[in-house]
Amino acid sequence: MILLGMTDCPVVRQLLDAEQLELDYLEVHGPYVEDARGAYPDKPMLLHNALYQWSLAHKEGLEYKNAAKITQERVSIAKPPWYSLHLGFSAEEVDFIDEAMHAVSSLQPRDLVLERCVERLNQLKSILPVPILIENLDYNPTQAYEYVCEPDFIQQVLKDTDAYLLFDLAHAQVTAHAFGISVDDYINQLPLDRIRQIHLNRPGWRNGRVVDSHLALEEDDYQLFEQVLQRCQPWSVTLEYNRDQDQIRPQIDRLRKILQKD
Repeated sequence: MILLGMTDCPVVRQLLDAEQLELDYLEVHGPYVEDARGAYPDKPMLLHNALYQWSLAHKEGLEYKNAAKITQERVSIAKPPWYSLHLGFSAEEVDFIDEAMHAVSSLQPRDLVLERCVERLNQLKSILPVPILIENLDYNPTQAYEYVCEPDFIQQVLKDTDAYLLFDLAHAQVTAHAFGISVDDYINQLPLDRIRQIHLNRPGWRNGRVVDSHLALEEDDYQLFEQVLQRCQPWSVTLEYNRDQDQIRPQIDRLRKILQKD
């Protein structure tokens, strides 16, 4: 059975607390996991990104920002069946500005970024009791996303770490547009057999670019999701939506029907 959940946020919690929404799990970001566990002591949880503003390409690796210890602690609180994190970034120092990660240090060479990503992920594997999933990112021209969105880079990291893929459909749409190719062409270059989780939301537009906007799913999004679903075997599907409360249940109901049909 494929599990269905949502990202933890106020509107989702309101529906859960009112018993108006059924989810198999909550996906929680690291800085909020203690609060979420306190609010829902028995709720199954997934942990996504144990800490923010942290790059796999940083020279200090898991020592930077005490990443190893913090990740272990937050995994122990969430008790997830796996741990997921971004496959990023192409600079050592990054900061989240205006809905995207920006490099605040120099762009690193591709080979070095690849080497460090592989090394850090293998180190995480050695200290965590659960499998690791890496998430494909949404390309933004901020010097933080170079190389890491390229299908062959993703393929190589998965091969060298034996990790799995958290496939973000909106990220794929953003990156395909930035690369000047169709989303089908981009998806076809990814290792779909390694997908174990799927993130869903609808991207939007800003200043002539497709961007990761976490909008409500529309008909073409469901159709694209079904096409991907036919080619992979995910453990779970996560709706990443935190806007209009009234649009949550219709999306969840539609996704459950799709998953039951599959």
